Amino acid sequence: MKDKISVKTVVCLILFLGGLIYGATTLQLIGHRPPIIFITLGVAILGLGLMFFYSIKGKRPENFKKVVMIAVVLLAAYGITEMVCNQKYQEQVAAMQDWDVDLNTVEDGTYIGTSDVGYIKAEVKVKIKDHIIKDIKLVKHINERGTPAEKIVDVIVQQQKVDVEAVSSATNSSKVIKTAVKNALLQGVR
Repeated sequence: MKDKISVKTVVCLILFLGGLIYGATTLQLIGHRPPIIFITLGVAILGLGLMFFYSIKGKRPENFKKVVMIAVVLLAAYGITEMVCNQKYQEQVAAMQDWDVDLNTVEDGTYIGTSDVGYIKAEVKVKIKDHIIKDIKLVKHINERGTPAEKIVDVIVQQQKVDVEAVSSATNSSKVIKTAVKNALLQGVR
């Protein structure tokens, strides 16, 4: 029976370490994900660790079943949280509409605009002089794969309008950056 317990204990350890490794690799995206995802993941990892040590200490086969059941429940909770947050993100991006700001109504000045849809965030500083967009600085752009969208600010300055075509392969980041620019320009509308 001792061999069965040690094999089960090894399986528990693998599950626990797998959770830790996944958690560590996911944490590099901490700026991109809503905090509730990390709270759920942290609880899952903590729960797995406690159950693992409880299983080792008790050296009882029924503890292994409890560990597996709790691991499944905790990881399922994390997965559900991730799915809900992703759905909300998709809805927010889909709700962003393309429209332009009439630059003739924007007074001279430098304006800061932001846009945040959970996974993607942007902050821009837009400089207007004589109803012309002189410069757009991308102060912050938190994204996962949307870095190519950062060149959209140059396109906006060149075309002197916000409603430009999104950067291919970075459509959502493009929408978020354009919305941040619109929000900045709206501050200067007289």
